[in-house]
Amino acid sequence: MQIGANDGISHDPFREFMIRRNARGVTAEPVPEFFTAMCRNYSSYPQVLPENCAVGYPAGSLPFYAYSAAFLKSKGDSKELAGLASFNREKLVQCLRPDEDSNVCIQEIIIPVVTVEDIMVKHGFDQFDCLFMDCEGHEENILTQLDYEVVKPRLIVFEHTHYGERAERIEAHLSARGFAFTRLSHDTVAVR
Repeated sequence: MQIGANDGISHDPFREFMIRRNARGVTAEPVPEFFTAMCRNYSSYPQVLPENCAVGYPAGSLPFYAYSAAFLKSKGDSKELAGLASFNREKLVQCLRPDEDSNVCIQEIIIPVVTVEDIMVKHGFDQFDCLFMDCEGHEENILTQLDYEVVKPRLIVFEHTHYGERAERIEAHLSARGFAFTRLSHDTVAVR
């Protein structure tokens, strides 16, 4: 399962894994524009099942923030900004120049939030071997509330750059569940 799949190509180190091995999996993306592009970019791969939602706990709905299409269009070639979205509006505000009005540049979207376990039931999975996460700081919510005995992941990759000292708490939580770690420049790879 890939959580935060964006458009399925941009800044996506896991696409090759999903298509090359012909793995059956789920790609979740909450931003409607990115989700539409992701569906198009995975359309030749019927084993990849797209979900237009955020993944988290508890299930429900939450406000989510992304840059508006008009703002992104005014930036032209800024692909880095286009891929940035978060439950935390302040993360997006920090990337704006002082003369850019956050109320114009940032849009709020109310999105469905679904648990990993609910996605498993919906698509008939009895486990997810791998969890790939690019959640702009929301990984902790997932990793600390996931039912590891139900999901049974053997490999988890998550961004640690948003966490600072909290990354050590996440690693301690995973270590207690039998995971060992390798830290890369932006991501932590946890193997059970």
